[in-house]
Amino acid sequence: MLDKASLRKHYIEKRKALTTSDIETNSVNILSHLKELPVFSHIRNLHMFYPMTGKKEVDTLLIVNWLRDEHPDIRIILPKSNLQTHTLEHIIWTDETPLAMNEWGITEPEYGELINPQEIDVVFMPLLAFDKKGNRIGYGKGFYDRFLTECREDTLKVGLSYFEPEEQFIEVGEFDIPLDACVTPEKVWQFKVLY
Repeated sequence: MLDKASLRKHYIEKRKALTTSDIETNSVNILSHLKELPVFSHIRNLHMFYPMTGKKEVDTLLIVNWLRDEHPDIRIILPKSNLQTHTLEHIIWTDETPLAMNEWGITEPEYGELINPQEIDVVFMPLLAFDKKGNRIGYGKGFYDRFLTECREDTLKVGLSYFEPEEQFIEVGEFDIPLDACVTPEKVWQFKVLY
């Protein structure tokens, strides 16, 4: 069983070693595999995170642009963080939504139309690492685990990862919620039937 603290540190270092070219190539490959997900004709509200360049996250703006071109009926939702309570609000992201960077370097909506988590059909999630059972390691603040408890039981949880899964299982806490799938530059890892 792999402990989260050690893995978090290890994968932060792996991220730091990625070049701009690595990030671009991996993000393009992730988008290519993400297009294979059998979900886009079934969903109305899709929750996406805005990439933090300082943390070298997957370039989700590529995904958002593709969605807006190919699936214009899907509403894209962006989170807005409450840094005191470690909770999220969820705002429909349109071309008119004003975005600003918060004190943690996260770009998020300043304001906009709120949506209830119960209306969200799929959540694309940032992560540092995952295993072959769909257990994930995030940044350790618990924002997404709290948020997912507010979603429907059938809301799909999809990770985006530069790296393939750990062979050993990651330790699981009482409040950890596993992924249903994870998209990497190599393939889509499915942990349950999506549709």
